[in-house]
Amino acid sequence: MKRIFLSLLLLSSSAAWAQTSTTMSNTTKDWISSNGMSLHPAGVIWAVASSSKGEVLGETYHDSVWAKGNIKFYKSIQPVGGEPVDSILGLALRYNVHFNELEVMLNSYKDIKSIEGARIKNFSLEKDGRSVLFVNTQEFKSEKPTKGFYEVLVPGKVQLLHNQRTTVRKPTYNAALDVGDKNERIALNSDYYVLRGGTINKLNLNKKGLLQAMGDQSEEMSSFLKANELDLKNRADLIRVFEYYNSKL
Repeated sequence: MKRIFLSLLLLSSSAAWAQTSTTMSNTTKDWISSNGMSLHPAGVIWAVASSSKGEVLGETYHDSVWAKGNIKFYKSIQPVGGEPVDSILGLALRYNVHFNELEVMLNSYKDIKSIEGARIKNFSLEKDGRSVLFVNTQEFKSEKPTKGFYEVLVPGKVQLLHNQRTTVRKPTYNAALDVGDKNERIALNSDYYVLRGGTINKLNLNKKGLLQAMGDQSEEMSSFLKANELDLKNRADLIRVFEYYNSKL
């Protein structure tokens, strides 16, 4: 099978997929079955999903709902009797932020495997009838290395990226008073980044931080923010700002 390039992932825009569906093509099933795929050069390509071990409480997923998606690997996979491929398509996926694993549903909700995030160059998910791209943070140099993937919210000359990370909340239980939570809990946190000319920087979600990132158009963007009464901490409003900014470049 011919190598499938990243451009195909970006161009794929099939109709919205039923989120509870577990349907998968026979070709894909053959690729990912233990009898249809040889071992990855660095070891097995996937393992049991960490989430199935029941070790965490709280939010760990980018989105807990399964979505149809595609995966592009850093190293090609050698299917038995076939040519090397660096991508597989049409999988039921969800991303576990806490463990940095991409979970794959095979035949049912009881048959879930995971792939280490470090093995994946990028993946895409079908959301609301469009393809959303997630790029490994290893692809970009930054002063403070970031774990996981950047979700591309706004493509263009100046891209708006979103990265999620988790923090662990310690137990709050007080034995003397018999109040509080005895469990450790996971909480999701979001950070936004700006990618310009191959350089990535964290975005401060205030007017000053935004205008610094858009210095070449600061006056016009300031007027745009004021006229539209946009909230920079609102994801939809932030996307709107960057879409407008890119339209002016």
